Amino acid sequence: MGNWGTGISSNDTFEDIKDEFFELYNEGLEPTEVTQKLVNSNQEIANDKEDANNFWFALALCQWECKALEPELLERITKIIESGTDIVLWKELGAEKSELTKRQKALDKFLEKLNSEKKSPKRRKKKVKRKK
Repeated sequence: MGNWGTGISSNDTFEDIKDEFFELYNEGLEPTEVTQKLVNSNQEIANDKEDANNFWFALALCQWECKALEPELLERITKIIESGTDIVLWKELGAEKSELTKRQKALDKFLEKLNSEKKSPKRRKKKVKRKK
């Protein structure tokens, strides 16, 4: 793991995947297309014990932001959080009790957010081409 904190987005993997997602989304790809591209091109991360949860959390949040959260992905996130596997991983990585408590609160809040209705999808940002 690179830089990390107890927040859901407080790690390099999450931020990298989020940035890639919205770069492709802003180019006009649909969220399902973006997700498939990222899953295909990031198999190593998606299957890495330490980074997999961060990868899936990032995809879930990005899909939610676009009002396109796939039920299968929500189910995957729910299982990760409710089974406690993310907390077990954090214990294995040497997190202290106070960090585990903060992480659990962040996970619960994240799951609550994913289960809520987003009012409108995130707007696509068009690249501004500037003359030099």
